[in-house]
Amino acid sequence: MRLITLITLMAFACTAFSAEAPPGMNAASQLRFGIGARALGMGSAFTAIAAGPLGIYWNPAALARTDVVSFTGMYTEPFGGGIEGIGYSLQFLGLSGGFKDLGYGIGWFNSHVSDIPWTDGGGSFDYDSSIYFLSLALKEAKESVLVSVGGTLKVYRDSMLTGSALGFGFDLGVMVDLGNLLIAYCSQDVGRTKYRWQGTGQEPVVFVPWIHRIGIAFSLFEEMFRGAADLAIDPEALLPLLWRLGLEFSPVEWLALRGGLRLDPFAETYHTVFTLGIGVSPWEKLSLDYAFLINPLPAEGLSTNTHVFSVTIEF
Repeated sequence: MRLITLITLMAFACTAFSAEAPPGMNAASQLRFGIGARALGMGSAFTAIAAGPLGIYWNPAALARTDVVSFTGMYTEPFGGGIEGIGYSLQFLGLSGGFKDLGYGIGWFNSHVSDIPWTDGGGSFDYDSSIYFLSLALKEAKESVLVSVGGTLKVYRDSMLTGSALGFGFDLGVMVDLGNLLIAYCSQDVGRTKYRWQGTGQEPVVFVPWIHRIGIAFSLFEEMFRGAADLAIDPEALLPLLWRLGLEFSPVEWLALRGGLRLDPFAETYHTVFTLGIGVSPWEKLSLDYAFLINPLPAEGLSTNTHVFSVTIEF
């Protein structure tokens, strides 16, 4: 218990440190779109309610809470599949499981942008980015409290034209389960992830911002009703505080109805994004999830409504 307590205190202490944002900030911004139709349908308020392979991204501490082996896949084409002829797709594959007090997870997140036009004439090019995850977690119970901690090693791999980039990042998560109430914290890209592009003219150094997410979740009526709230903090951003709220209602065991809202930064103000979702389990070990994000990117005269599809299989 002393080890978990120490790690927990270290995690919360991370929020005290920030620095002036350097040039090249906001690399890998596509990863902050989020992962999983269930999470996105709940407004991305998922730090304290993360489960299965989705914990690899939202909070690695969640991986220690179950020993069930699960596989999750997600696919989406954000903002209506692209804007003005530019194609955009995101996909995720993840596997998680556990043994006694240990949990683990591996994952792959990919974003691909196609048909990016040259600014000085005809032709186009593509951009591809992959992020690989390796997560470990442990838990310890004392009386009626279950505390879990976890970490995720991330490998960033980007490519565009003749250029490529390779970087390494780290996430740290903590989750406290008080029964019907969960409190959680996740520090993403601790200390800022830094990597350099190679094979380009200038070979710029880019940074992935250090994001802090604090979450709380509760359940009522034997988990028929769940609610969650997240506060994401980016100390170096113009708008550093991002709120997320989500609800999930399961009238029967095989059906879940979801809704949420989140405040996303856009220019110098906030943009409210409403989300809806549904989950169906036609068989005990199979879950199909769908999320609908209403205009997550404000674009005058254009619909950026986004559909997200996920499937989860337990073994």
